[in-house]
Amino acid sequence: MQSPEKKLLLAGVLTAVLCTLSYFYFDQRAIYYFLSVDPEIIAIFRVLTEGGDALYSLLVGGLAFLIGRNLLRGARTDKLRYWSERAKVWGLFLFVSVAASGLLMNVLKVILGRARPVKLLTENLYGFHFFEFSPKMMSLPSGHSNTAVATALALWYIWPKSWPLGLLLAGGVMVSRVGLIKHFPADTLAGAYLAMVTTFYVYRYFRDRYPQCFAEKGEK
Repeated sequence: MQSPEKKLLLAGVLTAVLCTLSYFYFDQRAIYYFLSVDPEIIAIFRVLTEGGDALYSLLVGGLAFLIGRNLLRGARTDKLRYWSERAKVWGLFLFVSVAASGLLMNVLKVILGRARPVKLLTENLYGFHFFEFSPKMMSLPSGHSNTAVATALALWYIWPKSWPLGLLLAGGVMVSRVGLIKHFPADTLAGAYLAMVTTFYVYRYFRDRYPQCFAEKGEK
């Protein structure tokens, strides 16, 4: 059985190949395609894209941590202590997963300096320009996609049966970012992979420190 690190590496190679192909063959086509999409579909995209707003995940994680920590201090029963500890650890895990992935994502945005679709449509500007600080030059990786995948994976590590909900969240947000002409497909793939890597290592840290709070994933 391959180790999780090898699986991540293979996923990284596959993501790099897909992003490269998308950059040269699909990214621009996707943007021009979605320019003519029905307004009712665009309205759905506007709802879906909210799932990638980091504020919601950070608030949920932060509140769960604070509530769990406060309840744990005064817990008088084993059941209350059990759930208070998990709320505290799970909340902090979700918060750190999204925050860590988001911080790294923002650094990469500046370094890579990829022009957003709006630049293609208004100035015929496409590609990487490196070390840019304008929001319109920070297309890759997609922040909303990054947050959605980090959130979905964090929830999966906490509750494995949540994977269908996580898949819908991540997929919906990634498609919406392209549909709303905010990102190219390659941007969403890169954001998703970055979230996979950062969330995995955050999970490793939390699992080793709080093994009682996480389901066994069969890692060796």
